[in-house]
Amino acid sequence: MAKSNGHRGDTGEPEDTMELPLLELPGTHTCNDCGECCTYLAVEIDHPTSFEDIEHVFWYLTHRDVSVYIDWEGDWFIEFRTVCEHVTDEKTCGIYEERPKICSDFSWNECERTTRERAWKYHFEKPDQYFDWLREKQPARYDKYTKARRKQLEKRRAQQTEEAEPPAAAEGDVQAGA
Repeated sequence: MAKSNGHRGDTGEPEDTMELPLLELPGTHTCNDCGECCTYLAVEIDHPTSFEDIEHVFWYLTHRDVSVYIDWEGDWFIEFRTVCEHVTDEKTCGIYEERPKICSDFSWNECERTTRERAWKYHFEKPDQYFDWLREKQPARYDKYTKARRKQLEKRRAQQTEEAEPPAAAEGDVQAGA
């Protein structure tokens, strides 16, 4: 049965949407045997512009099941591939009536499966993918980052070398075995 979801369509009138059953979907429904929207969460992040921001993206992408993407509007997101603990074996919601607001606000008729359009314009799963994109799309920022990164690594190596060297003996110290 159609029920108003409170969202306004192009006409300004409430749109009618199908409320999904709790445990079983009709075989013809787009969401049948899908559950893709319950296998990840994505959080908007700031557009990486500074050295620290770029280092954060680098760090995110060194983790399993974490990706970063840029959507079609140019907004940046970090995505965590993790399955909701309430998704059932039938790929429906086990807490449908009490589900979080973000879940009830999600429109099945705007999902990637329904629209057949990816949610992202650029998607990075590994640091090399991100750095290749940065080099191509923002060469000045990439050059500035790589210069600062080289300096950072040189400084780190110098500190490690200093820490690895034994302290010099002071004058008058008796050396062991002498």
